[in-house]
Amino acid sequence: FMIEVRRSFMKKKNLPVTNIGTVSLMMMFIVLCMVTFAALSLTSASHDARLGQKLADRQTEFYHASNQAEELLAKVDDIIASAYKTTTDKTAYYRTINKDLLLCSAEAVWTDQELDVMFQVPVNDFQTIQVLLDVPSPQQIKSEQPGSFYKILSWKILYTKAWKSDDTIQLIQ
Repeated sequence: FMIEVRRSFMKKKNLPVTNIGTVSLMMMFIVLCMVTFAALSLTSASHDARLGQKLADRQTEFYHASNQAEELLAKVDDIIASAYKTTTDKTAYYRTINKDLLLCSAEAVWTDQELDVMFQVPVNDFQTIQVLLDVPSPQQIKSEQPGSFYKILSWKILYTKAWKSDDTIQLIQ
């Protein structure tokens, strides 16, 4: 009887040792998974923060350039309004506008005896805002669009540098 009790006692003693080892391995695996997911989450959050900052900087650059374009448009509007008040002859009107445009960053573009005004405002190293205005003659202003000295033909962003694709993958930093 004693031998059987010892055998059963030994059998009971062996089982818990095996269970403790399995639990330890399982816990190490779970901790390893949690550390891996935490590192991946941290990397992803860091990348998202950098991307968000880049987007905010580009948005700020664009709005700053857009404000400058609006200010330049106001100057051109003042030049055209002043020329409209002082001259009624089409040739003198366009000549006065052309002369006064030299004082600001806009330039005159002639198309079929009509005047267009174009100016550009840089956004950053590779983008610029280009604005193109149609300036009608004094007679057209009086008959067709009283109070409106120009018509905006285009207000767009132009890319000043060619885009280069980045096909490299940086695996180790």
